Amino acid sequence: MTFPSVEIPLFVYGSLRPGMALWSEIEPHVSAARPASVEGALHWHEGGEWPLLVAGGPGRVRGELLSLRHGDEVNRVIVDEELRYGYDARWLPVVLEDGAVVEALVLVWPRRTERGPPIPGGDFAAPLASGG
Repeated sequence: MTFPSVEIPLFVYGSLRPGMALWSEIEPHVSAARPASVEGALHWHEGGEWPLLVAGGPGRVRGELLSLRHGDEVNRVIVDEELRYGYDARWLPVVLEDGAVVEALVLVWPRRTERGPPIPGGDFAAPLASGG
C-alpha cells in the first residue's frame, strides 16, 4: 500500500521566494510556484535587511504560493531561518492570479516591535529589482 504524498501550500514573500537568498535550500522540495497575494502590509525589519508581513488591513502583499513537499531540509529552513527569528506560522487565505482563493501557511510578523518603514507596493522583490 502506498500513501499519497502530501504537499503544503506555503505563501512566500521574502527570502524564500524563487531567486532569493533561501530559495536554493527549499527549491528541491517545491513542485510548483505561482504568483499570489495575501491581505496585509509589508515592512522592512528595523535593520532594513528582510521583510516583515503584517497580516490584515487594506493592502496586499505579493509573492508566490509554493506547493511544498515535506522534508527535513525544508523543516530546518522554516524553523531555523524563519520561526526562530520571531515569525508566526498562520493559515490564511491567499489569492492566486486567476482569482482563486487557497488557504495556505503564511509566516507573519506578530509584534508591533522591530518594524521599519513600509515596502511600497507590498512586493519585496520590486525594490531589489530596481536597486533600492
